[in-house]
Amino acid sequence: MAEPSTFYKSFSEKKLTSYGSGRRGKIERHRLALLHRYAKAPGDMFEIGPGHGSLAEQAVEAGWNYTAVEASPILIDVLRGKGLKVIEAWTPPMPMADASADVVYADQVLEHMSGIDAARQFTAEALRSLRPGGVFFVVVPDYLKERTFFWDVDYTHNFVTTERRVKQLFNDSGFDILHVERGIGVATGLARDALAAAALLVNLPGVNALSRHTGTEDFVFKVRKNLFETLTFVARKPG
Repeated sequence: MAEPSTFYKSFSEKKLTSYGSGRRGKIERHRLALLHRYAKAPGDMFEIGPGHGSLAEQAVEAGWNYTAVEASPILIDVLRGKGLKVIEAWTPPMPMADASADVVYADQVLEHMSGIDAARQFTAEALRSLRPGGVFFVVVPDYLKERTFFWDVDYTHNFVTTERRVKQLFNDSGFDILHVERGIGVATGLARDALAAAALLVNLPGVNALSRHTGTEDFVFKVRKNLFETLTFVARKPG
């Protein structure tokens, strides 16, 4: 494992274009609106792996008592520079006290667990940390669409996430699943299906070889990343 001081250095160095920043903002607003269908501010929200804090700023503005849980010192500096509360910790375990959270939010974190045991511990820790009736909001890649790109997009992906596998995991962990959303960016339903069909074009046999010969590997990667499909789960702790 990389030294903690450089963990996720590659992610922290990514710079979004104006288009990318706008797209990210729309996605975060969409997910926060979905969360608000099942949990209302004010309340205590803990986000595991908050990245650069784009969701965090919107959550604070919406009235949540927000705390980030982050392991990377590089990203912690970014988050604290935005005035956000941050706990420096690796998860699992989670650093929250028992029954201290109204929302545990984890956007594309579960797939980074080292295996089944770590994934089970991650969900068990969320259940422990939530108050009765609290919401576990989880976003993961859809492996059944992404296939090999699931592995190529990030070297720290380890735990395969599909709708059926995550449902089984949450059910075994004691959560009630309230909602599952399949999306590409903010597109769902037929719009998502159309984008998923378009994604087939950049995954045709020979595209990788052609991109290497034409120097368009980065462009093809970005297209695939923008067509990346996620599964969003809203689950509740009983009681």
